[in-house]
Amino acid sequence: MPKTRAHLPAAALAAALVFTPAAAVAATPAQDHGLRAFQSDHGLRATGTVDTATAKALKAAPDREMHRVFADPTDLGPDQLANARTVIGVGKGAQIPDQGQVIALMTAMQESKFVNYTTPVDHDSLGIFQQRPSTGWGTPEQITDVATSSKSFYGVAPFGSNPGLIQISGWETMPPGDVCQAVQRSAYPDRYAQWEGFARDLLAREGPSVQPIP
Repeated sequence: MPKTRAHLPAAALAAALVFTPAAAVAATPAQDHGLRAFQSDHGLRATGTVDTATAKALKAAPDREMHRVFADPTDLGPDQLANARTVIGVGKGAQIPDQGQVIALMTAMQESKFVNYTTPVDHDSLGIFQQRPSTGWGTPEQITDVATSSKSFYGVAPFGSNPGLIQISGWETMPPGDVCQAVQRSAYPDRYAQWEGFARDLLAREGPSVQPIP
């Protein structure tokens, strides 16, 4: 004897239609990386862009968390990505080889996660490279202009008293993290190298579409 199909009452059918998508969403793992995830984890508005509160939280976050949040270049917010593209564009404009651009990207990723700090969080450090007016990197206005600070890092700015990338003898054959430290003279010299893979992926992804910045 053929089985008779059971018919759900209209109310039960409507409930099933409402709750099935929700159950499917609940079963999908929550994204635990990217800027929005970082903001949510820290009780901040999950806008996906960097405001003052997010900038301060990023500066204080440990490296382990930063590697989770920024697992690859697609996790950068739009302002961070725009700043990274400026670093690449200035490098192209100054005819800095890809290796030099990778080193600049590594440095900015470690120092600021490509956030252009216009208010000091650590001493008087500013901008994406956390350069200090008090140590000869330029005026606050120069340091917080991303293109200008990139020129300072590369060593092609017409001002400043610090050696940039191209003034480091033999930089082309040095370990990239050592070159970062030679320019920055950081209290934490070993922390740059951890971002080399990220920087290479970022340059490979964005570099082809970035125009040189003179």
